[in-house]
Amino acid sequence: MTWSLKILATLILLSSCASGSNNLEFKVVEEAIPGVLLPDHPHLLTEVSCPEYVNGDLGTVFCTLQVAGKEISVSVIGPDMTNSFTVNPRIKIVKAIQLAQEVKRRLDDDLGVENKIECAPEIRVAHPGELFECEIIDQNGGLHYLQTKIIDFDGSFEIIG
Repeated sequence: MTWSLKILATLILLSSCASGSNNLEFKVVEEAIPGVLLPDHPHLLTEVSCPEYVNGDLGTVFCTLQVAGKEISVSVIGPDMTNSFTVNPRIKIVKAIQLAQEVKRRLDDDLGVENKIECAPEIRVAHPGELFECEIIDQNGGLHYLQTKIIDFDGSFEIIG
């Protein structure tokens, strides 16, 4: 799943235009990217860097940022007629809560019982070899641990014990 997200660049963006030119200051976009890509965990996105000034007619700009310790690139397209920008990550971001739901579904189907599952850390970049640590609580309150490993750039995973 690739996200196509909008950043509304209202008067703040308009006031950040370089004086007397068609250049846009992308500081406003840099500041907005974490909250747009991961609204529940914006603090996990760091070191956002976009070109300092860009020709307003350019259309697409590539910015870089750190996600859970991995550098990724996002394309920023715009501004459009409403002064909005579209932000597209170049790689999938896997959220632990979504991964835990999928692991739970697999285990519940395989074992025929309901389990409670939590995985950590909160997010990982879908890069082969990335690991999540998961904690399973069975119906009797027993605690079990397993790892899931991301196996491709689409975020597919395997349970490794």
